[in-house]
Amino acid sequence: MPHVSQRKLEDKQKEDLYHEFLKSLERAFDTEKGLFVLSQFFTQTEREMFAKRFAVIAMLKKKVPVTQIARALKMSDVTITTMSLKYEMGKYEWVVKSALGKKDIWEIIESILTLDGNLPQKVGKGRYKGLNKMVRKDHLHHS
Repeated sequence: MPHVSQRKLEDKQKEDLYHEFLKSLERAFDTEKGLFVLSQFFTQTEREMFAKRFAVIAMLKKKVPVTQIARALKMSDVTITTMSLKYEMGKYEWVVKSALGKKDIWEIIESILTLDGNLPQKVGKGRYKGLNKMVRKDHLHHS
């Protein structure tokens, strides 16, 4: 969990710093160097945290149940429920309008929800046949 100092900046300083940070990120992405900047600036934990939040919002948009999101992303039900309430209140409106919608994110979400394609969708006759075969094959391979 990222640590924020208890010594607080004045509100005006905090706002100015925040706006300059955002402008700096915009400049970096305009020059196609944004991914490098983000990977150098944020720790692995912070990048994972932001990516998971993004995935939660995408899954909420697709009406995936809270418990399924929590299980798939290995996050707490409380965190997902809190984000779900914010989603319902329109707190992620700009994320949904501006950032979601690309085909790539939905392919990633589908992959997460089906354990990289190894877990079949929970519909239809014989939906676990492939999974049982995969588990047996994996068990034989590791024996």
